[in-house]
Amino acid sequence: MPVEYRLDAATFQNQLDGLAEVLAEKLKREAAKKLEPTPAFVSTDLHVLMRQLRYTYRFLFYINADEIRNHVGWRMQYSVATLPLVRNMIDCFYNITAILQDPRANGPWFRKSGYRKMLEAVTEDELRYGGRPEWDEWISKTRDGMDFQIRQIGLAEADVLASPAWPTLGKYISDKKPGGVTTPHQDFLKTFFRGRWREYSAMAHGGFEGLLMAGMFYVQDSAPHEDRERIVDAHDRVFSSHIGRAALVLLCTITELQAYFRFDDDGARINERIHQIWTALMVVPEVKEVYDGRYEKLMRDRGINT
Repeated sequence: MPVEYRLDAATFQNQLDGLAEVLAEKLKREAAKKLEPTPAFVSTDLHVLMRQLRYTYRFLFYINADEIRNHVGWRMQYSVATLPLVRNMIDCFYNITAILQDPRANGPWFRKSGYRKMLEAVTEDELRYGGRPEWDEWISKTRDGMDFQIRQIGLAEADVLASPAWPTLGKYISDKKPGGVTTPHQDFLKTFFRGRWREYSAMAHGGFEGLLMAGMFYVQDSAPHEDRERIVDAHDRVFSSHIGRAALVLLCTITELQAYFRFDDDGARINERIHQIWTALMVVPEVKEVYDGRYEKLMRDRGINT
């Protein structure tokens, strides 16, 4: 049985959102200098990933806000359909922390791998649709635009095409290092493939095990009439747990970034606010597990003090 707990959004929702924006702005304005001689586009990618995390988090609250739920046309099923976005947040968290393992090497690798996939996609389109005027024009413009972007940041197309693919999260955590071992970073990321976290991958890929959790909400109208209200009640309880996990992923990302960069507070009270939000979320079992397993020590070692 899932552990029952009461999570008060007033204690963390806006506080975490505001802190996420502080870190996003710090990445935009200060990270490039702290990462020198790493190319400046690495801090740009970190900034954009952080913004994606923040707006995904905000959307999860938006779609369940009282003023939205009271609109004509809102459906509980829309809320459930957003749950795979938590897996997207986990992937962003992975990309950020993987880059931070070695920004000088991994930052360019992340960008080059993306460009390579885009170039390969254009080549596939050319092989399939080349010779048709409307496609030839689009392919030519796309190639010219990508060539300009690649050269603008100091890369060469040959280097991009020679880049190995950036590993997916699943591949990253399973790849063994010489000697058949894994790194502490890999081992920690496995946390998000265990227990209730597995649900997000299953829901995102339409797996049956994902339907076991979400399916009853999609087919509420097929349930016996006496069960339909219970399904509505279950939605609010279920969504509370998912909101807690989404908040945890965002807070982990913020903590990792502050532990790496040690941004000055400048009146923003970053370290203090990090501690306050960890405390507010500690009622969520997954939060306490992750805090005890990694972040209590990380914050102490990296000087993230109240």
